Amino acid sequence: MLFDLRAPGRKRMIQAIYLVLAVVLVGGTVLFGVGTGLPGLFGSGNNTSTVDLEKQQADRIAQVERQLAANPEDQQALITLASLQYSQAMAKMPENATETSPEVNAGLRRVAATWDRYVETDPKKVDPALANKMVGVFGPSALNQPNNWADVQGLLTQQAADEAEARNEDPPINVYLQLLAAQTAAERTRQAKLTEERIKELTPKGQEKQVRDAIASAKDPNAQTAGVDDGQGQAGETITVPED
Repeated sequence: MLFDLRAPGRKRMIQAIYLVLAVVLVGGTVLFGVGTGLPGLFGSGNNTSTVDLEKQQADRIAQVERQLAANPEDQQALITLASLQYSQAMAKMPENATETSPEVNAGLRRVAATWDRYVETDPKKVDPALANKMVGVFGPSALNQPNNWADVQGLLTQQAADEAEARNEDPPINVYLQLLAAQTAAERTRQAKLTEERIKELTPKGQEKQVRDAIASAKDPNAQTAGVDDGQGQAGETITVPED
């Protein structure tokens, strides 16, 4: 089976597959909103909102806001409010839109304000589902606030690193690639350099070419990389992974 790591060379193959996915994921996150819940810069939106749904959303938001009036630091209520506001904003996204409209952005700014309130409560661990939404909210497809994007991605990266360490594993490269993309957009040159070095440290032997392409994509999503191969053939060829 594919995920039987006991087979010769199987672990290397899995690493290679993950690196290919990392290249796709970084480009998709930056340009298409993949993994963020946003339709992306070139994606289609959600135009299924009805009057009844809008009223239900508004009523639910009002209910949660009353909870927060009684307990402003209720972390779960803040997570719920931000998620509801996010859904409310994205319901106004026109189908096949190439960018978020002023109306959608107004809603996303409300989400951002709720996120700030949530972070101010100093959660022991940020809610990953909400944080991933915020990556999209602050990213170039929406509010385009690179510093906030980098801050949120930094939280997600640290959490992923901590969880990997607890399992006595290396952290996944893809979270560092996404962090590199955010830090580059925010012009955090020194941080981006440190992140790039960390990515290189985590690179499996024999996969340097794939990682170089992924780094290039993270630093410049519009750049044309050479593709993913085994370091010998032409771009687009099947990856050949040496046997262990």
